[in-house]
Amino acid sequence: MAIKPVVWGGPGHDANYKEFIMTSTSDKSSLPTSATPPPNNVSAGSQAYTQDLEHTYVLGLDDVWREG
Repeated sequence: MAIKPVVWGGPGHDANYKEFIMTSTSDKSSLPTSATPPPNNVSAGSQAYTQDLEHTYVLGLDDVWREG
């Protein structure tokens, strides 16, 4: 189990936008949300994906990670 941030902010994104790569789908429960204390909080629209790229997730406005 591992999660690593690979993108922070950038053009067209706010400073709390992040993208993560993770070992498996079970890591989804450990992903941060906007309620996570700074500096680890993330904004809606942030993305996460498994290292095999079979599963991708987007953080919704309701702070829930959903598979896309």
